[in-house]
Amino acid sequence: MSKFLKIFLTFIAIWAVASLTNGVLCGICIAISNRHISSVPEVSVLAIIFSFIFSVPLVGLTWLVTCIAQSLDKNGFALFQIVLATAIICSSIGALLFINTLGYEFQDCNYALGFCIIISAASSVLLFRKKIKTNG
Repeated sequence: MSKFLKIFLTFIAIWAVASLTNGVLCGICIAISNRHISSVPEVSVLAIIFSFIFSVPLVGLTWLVTCIAQSLDKNGFALFQIVLATAIICSSIGALLFINTLGYEFQDCNYALGFCIIISAASSVLLFRKKIKTNG
């Protein structure tokens, strides 16, 4: 199997884990800030759906940078560093976009939700570090 196809499938898994993690973390933050602990499941499901939808361009950008790095013969720890740095930068951009657009709806916890975006992206890349180091 091509190394580009392997890394693409790895990024599908990273995207799924990041979106699920982000949805759960954001659902908990929103429910706690509104003092409606019983609404965690409903809020989390909506946050997961929005996370899947709005993260597509940034995950695609991270995957593109990774493919460029692979074509330049980066592998192992160097490739992992590139993926992690790109994921943190792209998730930070996504968090800033969220805070300045949809974040106005969540005045109580918009910065916490932005932080959840960054944490979920970094943690999902760290979860797949062995797979990334072996080029997908």
